[in-house]
Amino acid sequence: MAHIDVETLGTKARLGYRTTYVLDLALAVASGKLDLESLKTLDIPTSELREYLLTIKGVGAYAAANLLLILGRYDFVPVDSSAVKRVSSEWYGGQHVTKMQVETAFEQWKEWKGLAYWFWDWSYKSSGARLE
Repeated sequence: MAHIDVETLGTKARLGYRTTYVLDLALAVASGKLDLESLKTLDIPTSELREYLLTIKGVGAYAAANLLLILGRYDFVPVDSSAVKRVSSEWYGGQHVTKMQVETAFEQWKEWKGLAYWFWDWSYKSSGARLE
């Protein structure tokens, strides 16, 4: 990917504004400036790893939470508009909920909350049942 030009990447992959972020990341990895493999074995708290991920251009809270899940760190829930909608429908009878409410809904699983979110059966339609 580091050898492709930004226009081709943007057109072929349809990444929109994310194109330059992806290309910059590919260049950093190809040049050795960023070692993604080392993230698998870093012996630091998940909160510190999250902060590091957030320093990568284009990585926000949602992407960082997903990357942490992939790395086997389950302390954070990847909250986006889809998560808000699902939690609203699943436990709040369709009422508007905030990102904080989504995170709070999974707090009972503590450091495993991201995993609980990841494997939750969202096809189940409860009648306003609460997480308890």
